[in-house]
Amino acid sequence: MRALIALAAITAIAGCVAAVPIDRPSDYTAQSKLETCRVDLPQDWKDRLAGNRTETGSHEKVTVVAANADAGALLVKTTRNRTTELVLRDDRKRQQVMAVQNDASLFGVEFDGRWVTFSTRPSPSDPATTYAWDSRNDGAPVRIGSEGAVVHNGKAAWTDSNGVHVFDLAKKKDRIVGQGRNPVFVGDAVVWLQDGRFRAEGTLPEPLRDAEPGGSVASDGRTVVWTRGEELRGWREGWPEARELAAIKPVPRTEGIVFPRVSGDFVSWQSESSYVTDIRSGATMHTTDGAYWLEVHGGALTQQGWQVASAAPLSELSPLNGC
Repeated sequence: MRALIALAAITAIAGCVAAVPIDRPSDYTAQSKLETCRVDLPQDWKDRLAGNRTETGSHEKVTVVAANADAGALLVKTTRNRTTELVLRDDRKRQQVMAVQNDASLFGVEFDGRWVTFSTRPSPSDPATTYAWDSRNDGAPVRIGSEGAVVHNGKAAWTDSNGVHVFDLAKKKDRIVGQGRNPVFVGDAVVWLQDGRFRAEGTLPEPLRDAEPGGSVASDGRTVVWTRGEELRGWREGWPEARELAAIKPVPRTEGIVFPRVSGDFVSWQSESSYVTDIRSGATMHTTDGAYWLEVHGGALTQQGWQVASAAPLSELSPLNGC
């Protein structure tokens, strides 16, 4: 029996930002296409993930979709009996954020430790609605837009036909700061893509001025990573220039590097199956053990697989040693 893992991500299609669910069979693992340093999954990573595992029944699917900085609070998406529920879990409480029914989808979840942004769609053919929710208050989510958003230090950013929005969630104030797509936060500033280049409302860091991002962009507020075909590149404050973080072999009719996520010193990304790169050493781990995928979310490394969901604090994981 084959299960589908639903992973939501933000990607660019035909020049606009769209939320695209990635469904893979849980027993599917592509061969590694790495051309840069490859290492095995460390034993302590296995142990940490095994010690924080949630096993589910055959009638339900559980996915850890976001975490705060120390992985003490997790956002978990559960689907059972045609109901999909988004829940915040920590040591003290369980708070429902939203539930949707039947063919409705819930995706694009982001969390800055207080504010949660996410999108819903009544059916695959319907437009999306994006919400924000304050985890400090027991209130209902508030609609903020119609496209997927990123969130950082109480501000959400997204793009639509009007431009790049920056929304102060506490003050409920929206600004349009430019035209483009794929906004991310660098510190408290917003950077986005326009005509194949990075743009910013204020001064763009010099190492980003000459960068040529060709696909997806992600940031944790300190480190920016982007894809360019078969190459993953990145820059963080203090680096004199951008660096290559990983590269894969160009294989015809297969996807390049897509859906990067960065947190601290780790970047997760996909190319038919999942990879995790350690920025410090340049080493990359490819999931070859079968039925699971790995992603970084906030301060957590998350594992998704057949009737298994797990999250381990990144702070507890050993570095990936260079080749």
